[in-house]
Parts: sequence; C-alpha cells; structure tokens
Amino acid sequence: MYHIQTSLFYNLQELVRNSSLLQKYYYLFQVLDLSILPDRNNGVGRTGHSQHAILRAFIVKHLQQVKSVPQLIEYLEAMPPLLELCGFTLGDMPDESQFYRFLTDTNNAILKDIHHGLNQQLISQGLVSLDMLIADSKPVMAATKENNLKNPARNSTNKTKKPKRNPAATLSYYSCQIINGKKENMLFFWGYRTHVIISKEGIALVEITLPNNITDQEVVFKLLRELKRRYKLKKGFLFLGDKAYDVRELYTFIVEELKGNPYIPINPRNQQDDKTFGPHGCPICDAGIEMKSTGRWTEGNRKRVKFRCPLKAAKKAAAQYHNTCPANHLSFSTGNCYGCTKYLDVTDDARARVPRDSKEFKETFKYREYVEQYFARLGDREAEQTTHYSLKAVRNQMTITHLTASLIGVAAAILLKQPEKMRCNKTFAQLPQRRNAG
Repeated sequence: MYHIQTSLFYNLQELVRNSSLLQKYYYLFQVLDLSILPDRNNGVGRTGHSQHAILRAFIVKHLQQVKSVPQLIEYLEAMPPLLELCGFTLGDMPDESQFYRFLTDTNNAILKDIHHGLNQQLISQGLVSLDMLIADSKPVMAATKENNLKNPARNSTNKTKKPKRNPAATLSYYSCQIINGKKENMLFFWGYRTHVIISKEGIALVEITLPNNITDQEVVFKLLRELKRRYKLKKGFLFLGDKAYDVRELYTFIVEELKGNPYIPINPRNQQDDKTFGPHGCPICDAGIEMKSTGRWTEGNRKRVKFRCPLKAAKKAAAQYHNTCPANHLSFSTGNCYGCTKYLDVTDDARARVPRDSKEFKETFKYREYVEQYFARLGDREAEQTTHYSLKAVRNQMTITHLTASLIGVAAAILLKQPEKMRCNKTFAQLPQRRNAG
C-alpha cells in the first residue's frame, strides 16, 4: 500500500490537495503496484535505498522531460513534497550511481510484469480492447559523439567501427527523402529501436527495445508471440502495420496461427514489376515479343509461373529474327545463352487475399496513425535519445517509458473515472470543477 509520508516542515497532504502537479503524481503512485519489485536488499550488505522510490523518480523524469539523472536529482531536491511522494527521505537522496545501478541491475522482466499488470486492469474493465493491434517502431539515439551532426569526424558510414561506450548500438538510417523512387539525403545514426504493439485506445500492450539493425519484420513475430502468451486474443482481430511488415511469413502467421486479419500495404520492393501480356496471356519481352511459358516454379511458400525468351524457346521464332535478339539482351548471347526470363506470381496465400483496394481497408488503415500519436506523446527526450550506454539500461529506460503511459490510463480511467483522459499526459488528473450552489 502506498502512503504519504508526513513532514515536520509542511503539511504534505494539504500541499497535494492544492497542487495540480503533486496531485498528478499522488494519483499515479496510488495505482502503481510494485509488490513484485524488491524494495531493499534483505541479504548480505547494506540495505540501500528504496528501489520503489527510484522507479517512481524515473516516472517523474519521463513525464517532466528531465534530460539526465543529475538533473533529476536536482529537480527532486528542489521540490521536497515531490521527493517525499516518490518515497525518499528529505536529506537522504541516493546519489546518481544508485539510479544508474537500478537501470543496469533490474531485471527487465519485472518491469514488463508491472506494465502488463496495469494493462490487465484496463482490459478487465473493458477500457482497452484487443480487436485491433497496431505495430510500429521508433529510433532511440545512443549517447555518443557519433550522433552529433556538428562533429566533422563523426562515423556515419562504417558499421563495423562501433562507438567505444555503446557496444550494442548499431548504425542505420534515421530519415531520408524519396526522390524519383530512390532514397536520397540519407541521415544515419547509431542507436536502437523501441518496438511496440498498441491497442486502438493508444495503450502499449507489448514492447521491446533492440539494436537498430534488427528489422521491424523480425521483431514483430516475437512481440505477437508475447502478446498471445500474456493476453487472450480475439479471433478475427485486425493487425495494422506499415509496409515494413510486408513479408509473406507474417501474413501466414497472423492468419493461420493467431486467427487474425492482417491489414498491411504492399511494399513496392516486394512487388513484381508490371508486365504487359500478349494474346496468349504471356508477358511481352523487352523486344516486344510474347514470351513462352516453361511451367510453374516454386520457391519456399511462393508459387510462380516461369516465362522464357521466345526466340530461345522456339527455333521457328528465332529463324524469323535471324537468331538475334531485337533488343540486344545480354543473356541472349552471353553466359549460357539461355535468354531472358520473367516470372508471374500466382501464389494464393494470406498476403494475396488482403483486400487492399476495398473501402473497408482504406478506412481501417487510418487507425494506424494512433501509433504515431502514441510515439509523439512519449516525448523527444525519452523516445529519440538516451543518456545511458548499456543496452540493458536503455531497454529498462524504455520499458519505464511505456509503463508510464499505461499507468496514466489506469489512473485516469479507473481511479478518477475519466476514461476520455487516458491519453492525456498533462491533464489526466484535472477533475471537473463543481459549480457552487446558489
């Protein structure tokens, strides 16, 4: 049970009643169940400082957008009532090493369990549904001079030359411009990515932070399996993701194993080129001649029909063109001289059956913007940069960040009975003002 400490110098309860800032954290900490997190060292050695208080302080750090741990300590010491709400004793604040140790030593699974306990409350009350799942990821920049755009010696191209203090950070692009179908003005950064699957109410259901070079399509399988393990998924749920998730294996996994419906747009890089067909239904080659079918071709779970150069496949046709290719295709007279080939994808699978041209798909896919709004609410300080160096510390930092969003949902919707403010980081604790009688 969370209790307010009393002070000899002021009435903390009175301050909470008259301060919107203190009220916010009082409500948050009221619904934050930390029973699974050991508070102090009960074994050999010093008892140490309260781990519960340090976690509450990190929640303050995130919501108040405090940039670093030293600044967090300074911020709390300047506000004794908030310091005591966190659970610290006035005049006995832990030094910054204790905060860093919390991030590096705390088992991430404990923080995840706290997070999912909050989500279960929202789900059981019918405040969060599982009929629509939305996936995406956001960059988390590492704390390194290599990410300083003003550094003329920054390493932005060599993936093997890692920053000294960030062994798990990897190099990938942060942003780019698409010019004539090609990526231009690429901006690279060293760091990580935080991956989430959220509900349509804007609550992160599962999350993980990994090195930047692990793609969205690789991570989403892990997140969906965790989602299935922790929550009871509804048959026929919708999965929304951008074109980064356009891989056949994912469609099959969602449809056949999870019994859901994937709503994912086609990635142009995974799409076959447009083909012009002749009178017999075969593609036209570069020379303008209808090609010849050579049967079906199977690669993994894909089925394709293979077409070959008509001049190589039929001697009579070759004689008409004097055994030369009108388009001077290199494969006609070089190598094994097999001639050009084309393939037509005829796979009838979950990917092919997505109704992307329907009104329903277009209307439903608009909900994907909710994950963009979710990342925007996290704030630049937490979700786009970090001041920590180990992957474990960064991962715990980001789990606390996602946990805080669910914590606000529980405080607003369950404790304060204001479900419409579940996503209001700043105003969720503001109760409606009652009109004076008379």
